[in-house]
Amino acid sequence: MTDQSPSPVADGVDPVPPGALPTFLPLSDPTPPTMPEVWRAVALLHPFSPPPSGTKPDSPFFQLCLANIYYRAGVGMSIQVSGCDYGSWWYIIRPTGTELSTDQGRTWTTIEIGWQVPTSWFGTPSQTPTGVGASPLNWMSSEPVEWWKSAVSVPNEPPAATWMWFDAETRAPIRMMFGYGPPTPDMGDPTALAFFQMFSFTYLPVFELAVPDEIADWAEPAIPGFYVGNPKGLTDFEWNTNFGMTAFMTPVNEKYNPLPTRVLYVWKDDADYRVASDRSQHTKMDYTYNPDNPGGLAEQIALLTGRPPAGVSPPPDSDEGFYISYYAPDPPDPTPPPSCVGGSQFPFPQEPPDWVSIPAVEATIRATIIDNDVLGPGQVIAIYSVLFPPAPPNYPEATYLWTLYSPMDATGLSSRPITFMQSQSGVSTGTSLALADYYYYEDFATPIDPANFAVPSFCSVHTRKHGLRPGLP
Repeated sequence: MTDQSPSPVADGVDPVPPGALPTFLPLSDPTPPTMPEVWRAVALLHPFSPPPSGTKPDSPFFQLCLANIYYRAGVGMSIQVSGCDYGSWWYIIRPTGTELSTDQGRTWTTIEIGWQVPTSWFGTPSQTPTGVGASPLNWMSSEPVEWWKSAVSVPNEPPAATWMWFDAETRAPIRMMFGYGPPTPDMGDPTALAFFQMFSFTYLPVFELAVPDEIADWAEPAIPGFYVGNPKGLTDFEWNTNFGMTAFMTPVNEKYNPLPTRVLYVWKDDADYRVASDRSQHTKMDYTYNPDNPGGLAEQIALLTGRPPAGVSPPPDSDEGFYISYYAPDPPDPTPPPSCVGGSQFPFPQEPPDWVSIPAVEATIRATIIDNDVLGPGQVIAIYSVLFPPAPPNYPEATYLWTLYSPMDATGLSSRPITFMQSQSGVSTGTSLALADYYYYEDFATPIDPANFAVPSFCSVHTRKHGLRPGLP
């Protein structure tokens, strides 16, 4: 809690220590990282959406992929892509255009795909990239990385953000998130970063400054410790039922910076359920790094309650969602009063611990990473795809949510979250939070004080449903 933020919790004792919230340090170099003249990388690329129903597109842009990428300034970029489901594609981008081989270099075709040989990590945005600060990427590493964003114009919406993360010492790229996709799923934007823009989320666990002068032969992309699918036979995780954790919540609305966030979660068994707070989630988001945000927000809370057991009469405020806003002082004017929306204005009740196993989300472990020095030293990482709402016109059937978990037992049933990323989440609503990177996590031995889940009195007008809840996507 900062001095700007009024305390919103009633009388509950928060079991997560305040020092567990992630923080930013100032950047040691405030100038944007530059693209080296010569480099090689291996990328892990997450698509925006699954392929359209009943199709098998002749492109890599609808599946998890690995890619060898070679770059030389003024000459071009070679991209050898291998799909984790099927196919291989070899693109060569030159100043004169782009060529494609689908038979690993035996034959080539000139294509128009909207890419230009890049000269900057940030494409050619209309404004200078903004460096937000330095912080570890998540709980798997203590080494700080630089967090940068650049603006992308979106029709009829506020500017979207492309986020990029760089090693704080070498300034090598570590990760990229394109909050807004290309003009179409198979046609890029010449002002955005070539190739990478076609995927929502990318890791670069291999990055080197030495490359050969000519790339004459196909080489299968490889990342140390990377395996397609689920070689460890992990079961789908279930959230533990009495825990707390912290995160940076990162928006795709370029006006906002990441929010230090604390989450409390309780889900009691059927036999122990009595009141709405027995199944509740309290997510508190702090605007410390957004002092000039529109509206003067200091803190927001998403208070979600779960459905009661079958056959139990729903207690007041159960199976509901409340979005509560607290505002910073605005001298000489008085501090604005807090506000709350709920009911049909915020139809997002708490999800159960086994939410990832709900058939409609079609959760799948697409890949597993074991002991990768960059992404998770000594750790196991399961990469899940989950179906989320469509984003027409480009993704009219569904988009992907990508979430990474690390098993805490041999089966994976108990797992710790690492990262949660929603593709093409949209920019027009609030901060448009699309990414969570997790830090502190603890399963509590004693029950969380239910007062942490009390619905504020000024939310009383919203304590009844005003419309049907849409089904989980």
